Amino acid sequence: MFVYIVTDTLENYRKSKSWYDVRDTLEGLAEDTGLVVHYKQVSPSLLEALKPWAICHSGCSTRFEDYDVLQQTEYRDVIRTSAIPQLGLCGGHQLVATFFGSRIGPMRRLRADEPDLAPYRAGYFKEWGMYPVRILKRDPLFKGFGKTIRVQEYHFCEVKKLGPELELLASTRDCRVQAFRHRDKPVYGTQFHPESATDTYPDGRKVLKNFFALARAYRKD
Repeated sequence: MFVYIVTDTLENYRKSKSWYDVRDTLEGLAEDTGLVVHYKQVSPSLLEALKPWAICHSGCSTRFEDYDVLQQTEYRDVIRTSAIPQLGLCGGHQLVATFFGSRIGPMRRLRADEPDLAPYRAGYFKEWGMYPVRILKRDPLFKGFGKTIRVQEYHFCEVKKLGPELELLASTRDCRVQAFRHRDKPVYGTQFHPESATDTYPDGRKVLKNFFALARAYRKD
């Protein structure tokens, strides 16, 4: 079993069923059962009882300063100390990075001549849609790829500076930290949304399969 942790507010967790759609996608790629839990439910003791072999942290639409996710010490301890392989997706990527000492913030304000690609966070520059992402460092997460993958992006914030325990794996033209990993353990983050892959652009599915493969290999070790 793997755990899919919803990182958004409790209100958004309760009113949206999209978390379960993502869980279903992840189950198909992991070929195992996924359990959806909210970050307020997460603790080291819960994971000790469940014994999952992988953890995925969801994206979120709420700014961290607008709710209490950064103050959840048990969730932070899980991210920082667990030996279970982890993958943060978009907002989850930013959250994991923050708990390892990274700095995040909006990419930038739109210039006067630039279109606003989505009503979400109006006035801010966004990556919104399918983008090429350059792989900068070879890693099992990107096994089987060349120098570039094409994946979905939906964000206006980014990791501005990685903490010292994390290393950069991939970038786009406008967002330097598109993927990272921990230097000493299998903890990853992707700013892009691999779970939103399509039949036309399937690279995200392979990224997720690679993560689940490395997580299984880590468990066997």
